[in-house]
Amino acid sequence: MSNITAPELVTIILGIVGVVLQLLYRYAPKLSDWYQSRPNKGLWALGLDAIVGAAYYGLSCTSYAAQWKIALSCTQDGLFVLINAIYIIALTQQLTFVILPKK
Repeated sequence: MSNITAPELVTIILGIVGVVLQLLYRYAPKLSDWYQSRPNKGLWALGLDAIVGAAYYGLSCTSYAAQWKIALSCTQDGLFVLINAIYIIALTQQLTFVILPKK
């Protein structure tokens, strides 16, 4: 049994999130139709990732963060953690896009 560190586990989880999002963009009926009709799919995916990340970071700065168990801190370090997470998700989305068979 290998010892996985917390940052490695987070990277794996974020990678899985990126793959799942790309699978949804490709195969979820209504979402796929909307996404496939966009001219710049990569930019749309990155923009949606950034919007979700910004909302999550914004919630970490509110009094609701503790109630919703948001672990991200509302600091500059928290912002860099968020940017890294968006990067990992976007990277795995693009890799999944390239690997998946075309419809």
